[in-house]
Amino acid sequence: MKISIITVSLNSAQTIRDTLNSVISQTYKNIEHIIVDGGSTDETLSILKDYPNKRKKIFVKKNFGIYKSINFAIKKSTGKFICILNSDDIFQSNEIIKDLVKMILKNKKINIFLGNVAYFDNSDYFNITRFYSASNFKNWKMKFGLMPPHPASLISKKIYLKYGLYNENFKIAADFELFLRYFFIQKLKFKIIDLTIVRMRSGGISGKNLKSYWISTTEILKSFQINKLKSNIFFIIMRIPVKINQLFIYNKEQINRSFRLFHFLHQKNYYQENSFKILSKIKNIPFKKNFILSGMNLAFLGYFANKEVFTNKILFHWPDGIWLKNHIDIKKIPGRELIRNIKIPKNINNILVLGNLSDFSKKFLEKKFKLKVINQKLPFGSIEKIVKTKITLTRKTLTLITLPTPKQEKLADYLSKRNSNYKIICIGASVAIASGEETQVPEILKNYEFLWRLRNDFFRRSKRIIETFFYYLKGKYINKIFEKTIFIKID
Repeated sequence: MKISIITVSLNSAQTIRDTLNSVISQTYKNIEHIIVDGGSTDETLSILKDYPNKRKKIFVKKNFGIYKSINFAIKKSTGKFICILNSDDIFQSNEIIKDLVKMILKNKKINIFLGNVAYFDNSDYFNITRFYSASNFKNWKMKFGLMPPHPASLISKKIYLKYGLYNENFKIAADFELFLRYFFIQKLKFKIIDLTIVRMRSGGISGKNLKSYWISTTEILKSFQINKLKSNIFFIIMRIPVKINQLFIYNKEQINRSFRLFHFLHQKNYYQENSFKILSKIKNIPFKKNFILSGMNLAFLGYFANKEVFTNKILFHWPDGIWLKNHIDIKKIPGRELIRNIKIPKNINNILVLGNLSDFSKKFLEKKFKLKVINQKLPFGSIEKIVKTKITLTRKTLTLITLPTPKQEKLADYLSKRNSNYKIICIGASVAIASGEETQVPEILKNYEFLWRLRNDFFRRSKRIIETFFYYLKGKYINKIFEKTIFIKID
């Protein structure tokens, strides 16, 4: 059975790679992907040209609009069932089309299937901001402007051809008008399936602002009028509490349990160079190749927002702070746990520690790893002064840098560009804590370690926290820097 997936795009360069990868990663292969572009002026068409899907059909139709483009694609489709995937959305998993086909084959008399949609916060695939379920949908609810999630619908082509396509005069709510005809007037049979089918980025065309909401409201009213049905604005406004509930009433962990991120099959280098790669487990440290590993915490996020550190395809992170929860759902791994649980491969025969290391902590490392530990002190001052120090790395050396962020990341980047072999961990003060030289944070403050450490060098640390917090807020909410960066969890 062939499934047709329809994507409409217009200047979607920042997001459409995800959509394309989500389609090409599907384990079910009898899929055609029809893409209708509205005449993009950014990189979208170039990205589409390189899309390595043998069953792609790409059309450029300037000034068509969303629903005219969808109708065009439906007519061009050859699949038995049609799914519409927006150019900034992805599937819940790489198995979802296979699961849907199984559902179709078990329910051969059903021509419409309705599932659930999870909304996520831009590049953070795991950070759910809203959950739109089809589970409680009834035909009569359309009288109040309520409809099942359109992006999670799977509809047979013969239904579209028999009962009509999308109203091309609508800007936002043509999906409502279509469902009004199908469910309220024609009373077509449908099956609700308890599956999250699609992940949508927050802030789509129907939810950008109050103006968009007002347009959708007036178009919903118009849907009743053109179909000669009675309704009024008070009925339609009553859908607001239901929409608000979608922002709060859902089980984030349960929804994420079935989520599997797409494979990076298309334009892999883009993801390597524009992403934060977060290790969910210490055993995932990529010792088989060159790497830089750094803790992802408020300090790093703040200095990244201030353009003092950058993404890099050889840079990996462990989740070292609660602030990361604002971007990706992942359990914190304190630096001291990384040191205590790391398994160093046999091809490493020495550890080079750049920066401060006491004799006590040096003996701790030697005893734990049974390796030669070399400590090279670094001059106090700017990174420009530090990089003048002669530092030699070999393929058999694991390098630990004990400087604060962002100096340690800047030094690691400098060393990676001047050495053919390197394995570098920006460890900060974690060696001293792991060895017991510094008092370990109480368990109750595990997620707020930065507060515990204020007891020593209070004024300097307070200044640093305030500074990085300011950088982070400015970058997130004013400069929107995190909207251009992808957070990828590596299991």
